[in-house]
Amino acid sequence: MNDEQPYAGFLWAGRRRTDSSLLEREQEQAELTEVVAALGEGHPAVVSVTGRPGFGHNALLRWTARLAEERAVRVLRVSGSPAERDLRHGAVIQLLTQLGEVTERALRVLREYREPDGLPGLLELLHTTHRTPTLVTVEDAQWLDPASLHWLQAMVRRLSAGFPLVLLVGRTGTDPHGPDWLTDTAPSARLTRHLTVRALSPRAVAALAEMIFGAPCDEPFAAAAARLSHGSPAVLHAALHCLADAGQRPTADLIPQLHTLITGIIGERAGRALWGLTDEATAVLRALAVGGDLLDFTLISSLAGLRTVRESQLRAALETAGFTVPDGPHERIRLPVVRARILEDTPTDERAALYARAAHLAHRTGAGDEDIAAFLLHAPPIGEPWAVQALHGSFGAAMRRSEFARAAAWLNRALDEPQHPAQRAQTSLDLAGVEAMTSPEASDHRLATVANNPGEGERWAQLRLQALDMGLARGDAAWGSRVATQALATAHGSERDDLIALYWYAAQAGPEAADVPAAGVPALPQHPLVPAQAGLRAGQLAARGEYREQAAELARRALEAGHDAPVIPRLVAVRALWLTDAATEAEDHLAAIVAELRRRHRRPTLARALVLHAELHMRGGRLDAAERAVDGAERALPAAAWHPLAVPHHMAVRTAIALETRQRDQARALYDAPAPPGSECGVHWPFLVFTRARVAIDEERWAEAVELLKETGRWLLRRQWINPAVLPWRSLAARACLTLGDREQAQRLICEDLTLARRWGAPSALGLAQLCAESLAPHEPAAGPREFTPVPRGPNQLAYASALADIATEEATNGDRTTAARLLTELSRHTVTHISSRLAERARWLATRLEQTATPDDDSTLPKEWAVLSPAERRTAELARCGLGNREIAEQLSVSRRTVELRLSSTYKKLRITSRQELRARSRPMKRT
Repeated sequence: MNDEQPYAGFLWAGRRRTDSSLLEREQEQAELTEVVAALGEGHPAVVSVTGRPGFGHNALLRWTARLAEERAVRVLRVSGSPAERDLRHGAVIQLLTQLGEVTERALRVLREYREPDGLPGLLELLHTTHRTPTLVTVEDAQWLDPASLHWLQAMVRRLSAGFPLVLLVGRTGTDPHGPDWLTDTAPSARLTRHLTVRALSPRAVAALAEMIFGAPCDEPFAAAAARLSHGSPAVLHAALHCLADAGQRPTADLIPQLHTLITGIIGERAGRALWGLTDEATAVLRALAVGGDLLDFTLISSLAGLRTVRESQLRAALETAGFTVPDGPHERIRLPVVRARILEDTPTDERAALYARAAHLAHRTGAGDEDIAAFLLHAPPIGEPWAVQALHGSFGAAMRRSEFARAAAWLNRALDEPQHPAQRAQTSLDLAGVEAMTSPEASDHRLATVANNPGEGERWAQLRLQALDMGLARGDAAWGSRVATQALATAHGSERDDLIALYWYAAQAGPEAADVPAAGVPALPQHPLVPAQAGLRAGQLAARGEYREQAAELARRALEAGHDAPVIPRLVAVRALWLTDAATEAEDHLAAIVAELRRRHRRPTLARALVLHAELHMRGGRLDAAERAVDGAERALPAAAWHPLAVPHHMAVRTAIALETRQRDQARALYDAPAPPGSECGVHWPFLVFTRARVAIDEERWAEAVELLKETGRWLLRRQWINPAVLPWRSLAARACLTLGDREQAQRLICEDLTLARRWGAPSALGLAQLCAESLAPHEPAAGPREFTPVPRGPNQLAYASALADIATEEATNGDRTTAARLLTELSRHTVTHISSRLAERARWLATRLEQTATPDDDSTLPKEWAVLSPAERRTAELARCGLGNREIAEQLSVSRRTVELRLSSTYKKLRITSRQELRARSRPMKRT
């Protein structure tokens, strides 16, 4: 070949081509040589050479024909083809034409329109073999017409009479007459041989590659080529020549390109092979492409509409042809690319009908929901209740595996089925929960449609409430207010009462908390009996720090209603009850809500509940549980899907956890991360600002921390959220002000905190305020150890333990070991059960510090010069005086090494010294005389 020629859809430049079809065919060639030799001695035979398309069975026939001609054996060649399989006696005419005048009369009879009598030309052929031993080769026998097949079968039956003739038949497994017709026809087993050509091994592939490329072949390349091509000589020949003509070499780095090339070649060859199949084989392959992964071959035959073809013959034919592989009662299409090509070549209407029939068969055989749904996904509407049930069951299974795209696909398909309007609304509600993760706007639109549906009855009322509840969970207060107002226009009874609660939640969660309702919306009652309204009212009282017992009663009323009340008011009630110091009870209710939402696949609402759970775990000092909960919230609803108004809550919890677990780089990164535009107007903004202030304090940026805490206070005061239990910003600001030397401001903040804590009356809030107030009170060392009022254990363990650690560290640094030891004992009660990495580290340092034996170098009375140092500088200098390096000091005080360096530099300047040695010398007490 000197010109460019197409091969399996690819062009390759002309060059001398290597015959790859006879590689590793030595065994077959040996047997065929024996047959030819026996023919020369007058012995007949029937030989079939079978293989997958492209495996070279026809090449073996041509090689045998050349061998026979070399040995003076007459060779008659016949070839079947798809174009002639409907031409009666087409193959026989090919055969007899080669005999010349002897068969002219027989040929005229065969070419007539009418059915001939007998077997024209057969006796003439057999008589000629007495003079000349004859080899008849039949290539692609799978395409023989039935009349020619009948003629050849008659010839085979006569071979036992001693005619010196060999029939050599080559075929693939697509023979519609089955692979055993020669065996059934042959007069004796000794006359019959069956040869099957096998796939090429990697060793043969390597030899072929070296011949084509003219270079050594890498073992990985040869192995990959054999695996990808399934050892097909024709596929390998095309692929390797394409690569060689492109100047490539058979190395391992070429395997990805080889994979793409072979996939294309196989797909192209499969497409061509499909056009030549019988109608029955085509129907079965299409049925297998649709349902072969689930249905056994008997059901596949039924799906294909076959009634008369023997299953065993058809299976064997498809396997031999290379389209399928057996798998017990199933038959599998060998390659995905072949399956895709079969489906591509199936007309659209026929393909959809196959999927619909497959779904019916799967349902009747008791298949699982996901198996049935896989068929329904590509089928037109079925109109059967079981179809919707299967799609909903598949949705639940996909959600449990977090396969959200698949879950959405099941529900979108379910909406195509005829359903009761309420059932369709439920499907839309479930779909909106999945869409919230990837397409929040589409989810909000779908939820608004459900919430404003005018359907009547209790079920419709619950659907509307669930839709509004789920939309509010994502954080869009404006959307919630608008949809709630629209829904209230037609609502009545208990539904109206719950909608009022949801409206007021949205109105107070927005940029400007609304006290005046929209037209047609009543005010929230002061003493509500409706559980949802009770939850909202409890939240208001808790935030304002008033009527603690009433707030607890209202919160319990909301939570005891269970799933009969919307989720958002119940989450508000959980926080309110937790703030009253009923933490265990509140968290038990919250755990029940989380379990309920997981079961119902309400992703946005679940995410909101898990963030709240993470916050409560974190404030209680259970940092591992807090981290698991916030991770779960992110899985339930990715951060990008949250509305900007809800994002600060998530960011605040993440930052606080990072801070307490000593992940300072992450805490700083979260501090620097910009919040979404508009988030500063939402109800969760002060939580983020407060957490940023804590990061600033950890980095000893005291002035910045004070400003952030003041911003927190201003926001809370605008909303009248003055309860110190919500966010203890005053006590934290007081300590920062004291560090900056503003004792007056610190005292004022602590007094306010103490007054408001007494007003609220929760023991934990009051105890924390008292602890901070007592720590700031002036104390003379001569008066003896400082006394602190014991505080009952409450929910806000982290804030209380942090305050204890700060005070104990300061007392230890100032030399009051007795007070520091007592505070450390109290601190241990909180850090043993509720471990915080930062607090645990500080507790260990305090314990080590207090266990040290007093020496002349470690007297509790420090020089007067140290009075000029700030408390932080005194703590740092004390540790340096004890021999700790900067890294150890940074770890003990939970600060950066840079902060330690700056403190020591400031200390040296104030004490007018230049080194640690001078610090130790200046800090030694004067010996008493």
